Amino acid sequence: MTPEYGKAMTAEEARQAMVKDPEVIRETTPVELPVELPLPADIKQVPIRVELREAATLYGEAVNYAHEFMKDVREGKPFDFNDAAPLVNGFIDSVFRNDSAAAAISKLRSFDEYTYTHCINVSILAVILGRKLGYSRSQLELVGIAGMFHDLGKAAIPGCILNKPGKLSEQEMNIMRTHPLHGYRILKEQKGIPEAVLRGALEHHEKHDGSGYPRGLEGDEISDTARLLAVVDVYDALTSKRVYKAPLPPGQVLGMMYQWRVTDYHPNIVEQFIKSMGVYPVGSFVRLTSGEYGVVLDHCPGNPLNPSVRVAFDSRMRAITMRTVELSRSEKLQVADVINPDEYGIDVFTLIH
Repeated sequence: MTPEYGKAMTAEEARQAMVKDPEVIRETTPVELPVELPLPADIKQVPIRVELREAATLYGEAVNYAHEFMKDVREGKPFDFNDAAPLVNGFIDSVFRNDSAAAAISKLRSFDEYTYTHCINVSILAVILGRKLGYSRSQLELVGIAGMFHDLGKAAIPGCILNKPGKLSEQEMNIMRTHPLHGYRILKEQKGIPEAVLRGALEHHEKHDGSGYPRGLEGDEISDTARLLAVVDVYDALTSKRVYKAPLPPGQVLGMMYQWRVTDYHPNIVEQFIKSMGVYPVGSFVRLTSGEYGVVLDHCPGNPLNPSVRVAFDSRMRAITMRTVELSRSEKLQVADVINPDEYGIDVFTLIH
């Protein structure tokens, strides 16, 4: 059974996650290493502070769209999955301009309704991971749309179960586990719906070892799209505020997922996700070995345990003049712990922006 809590990645786990040969760490069959899709000629990368503004606007539009199509499904009204394409292409452009900003915005802005924000977050994260896996532009659009609609079946789940502020009973959990089938059936009615989108909705809760649901598929029986969605779905679920639990720090969640990588996920995909997000994703609130607190501004692929941090509080959590520290260049300072900013009433977005 998957544990509920864990720790951030250790130095050794980070080293293993970043190693070039996945066979060294998994002792599995050979895995073809992906080549990340390069930046298109017509798109220029921009600083995170610049892209955060663009990403925030796009994210707000996407949440409004999620409200609309979920409402239509609940009321039995028609909707067209193609309407998601402009938003998803906006996500793709944002990821190309600054993938850290695109990944961080969902965790840095306050949106209360998880049912709607989750589908947007999964869409964005699917694009980020897809790019890391070498997906083409058209493939990125496909997984982005699949992410947008992967939980559509939850529109058929009673609200008293979907929004219950406590642990679900076994009977309620069995009802909740029907949402992939509901989503598949709803999407199947869409004219021209791609098979990848259908299977993403149906299979995103399947696990590599066959212990998932609804059909208990294992290994290569699970579609490529569903394998990708399975990773980003769990990451967003555990790092999001829910009616029944507080969010877990991103670095802690990546450490948990690394522990589950062999049983739950396709070979090498969790490692690639960690490479794309960083061991301490942008927006992570951390305590340094000096006792000071700050927010991660950027990650260093060559030195994943030592990101760029904006230090904002002293060891007593008193505000200080902010300064940016490149931990990869510091011999003394390191990340000591990952902290939940909500416990201190800290708005991480204002620290970055």
